[in-house]
Amino acid sequence: MEHKLEHKLSHEARRALLKLLQREFPLTKRPFLAISRKVGLKEKELITILKNWESEGRLRQISAIFNPEKFGHKSSLFAIKVSAEKLSLAVERINSHPGVSHNYLRNHEYNLWFTLVVSQGKNLLDEARKLAADLADNGLLYLPITKKYKISVVFGVENDEEESVEDKGDFNFTEEDVKFVKVLQEPLPLVKEPFSVKAEELNCGVEEIFAWLKRMKKTGALRRFGALFKHQRLGYKHNVMVVWQVEGERVDEVAKVLSKIPEITHCYLRKSYPEFPYNLFTMCHFKEENFYEKIESWAKALGIKEYLPLKTLKELKKVRLKLFYED
Repeated sequence: MEHKLEHKLSHEARRALLKLLQREFPLTKRPFLAISRKVGLKEKELITILKNWESEGRLRQISAIFNPEKFGHKSSLFAIKVSAEKLSLAVERINSHPGVSHNYLRNHEYNLWFTLVVSQGKNLLDEARKLAADLADNGLLYLPITKKYKISVVFGVENDEEESVEDKGDFNFTEEDVKFVKVLQEPLPLVKEPFSVKAEELNCGVEEIFAWLKRMKKTGALRRFGALFKHQRLGYKHNVMVVWQVEGERVDEVAKVLSKIPEITHCYLRKSYPEFPYNLFTMCHFKEENFYEKIESWAKALGIKEYLPLKTLKELKKVRLKLFYED
C-alpha cells in the first residue's frame, strides 16, 4: 500500500531514500532530519513514512549489523530432509531456537534450510544435531562458508556496490563492546533523536555511540548500520538460492562474474559433499516470473552444467541475527 506522503517522492528521490536508509545511514543526533533534507521531505514526513512501512511489514528494522565471528560466535547454513508428517514439528522446534535467524522451505529433498549461530564456547554442529534429532531423514548437511565473495542485502538500489568482504584480522572484544552490541543490534526507534534513546540505555553520550560504531567498522566487526527491508514488499517476489558445482580452479573466476549480477545479493563458497556436490552458493532475488530463464542464461554464459535453483516455497523465519542471545 502506498501512502499519500510517498507520492511526494520522485523515482530518483525514492531510490536515494532506500540507499540512504540501507547503505549510508547518517550517524548524527537527528539522522532522519539529515535524510529528509536529501530527498525533499520534512523530518516529520519521513518518520511518518517509515512508521507506515514498519506497520505494514515493509521495513523490518534499522539497526547495527555485526560480523558474528568477530565477537566469538560461529554460524553456518544447514539443510535437512524432513517428511511431511514431521514438518510442522521440525519448523516449530527450529524456529523456537533464538540462534536461528533464517529458516526456509525449499523445493528439494533437502527441504528445510536454516542458519544457526552460537556464541563462544558452544559447539555449532552439536547444537544443529540437537535441532535435527528425530526429525531429519538421512541426517543433515553442514554447510559452513569457506570463502565470501559478495554480501549485499540492499534492495531497490540497482547497480549499488556490495559490502566489503575483506577480513580485517583479529579483534579482541571487551565486556563494554558486548554491552554496545546488545543495545545497538535492536531496532532504532523512529523518533527525532533515536540515538539519544540508545545513549540513555547505554548510559553514555550519543557521540560515544558514533565513535564506537566507527571503530567497529574499522576493525571489521560492524558490517553496516542501516535498514533491513522485507524484499517481497519492495517487489522482489521470488527468492531463489542457486547452488553451483564448480571446479576448484574456476571458483574465483565464476564467483567474481556471478557477484556482478544485480539479482545476486550473496555469493559464498561452502563445504560440499558427495551426496550434495554443489560448492558455490548464490542468493538471488527476482521481480520477474522468468527467473529460471535468467539463471539458465548465466549457467550457459559460464559454461556450467551442474547447478540447482532452489526456490523458496515459504519463508518460515527471518529475523536479524542476534548476538549474545543467551544473556
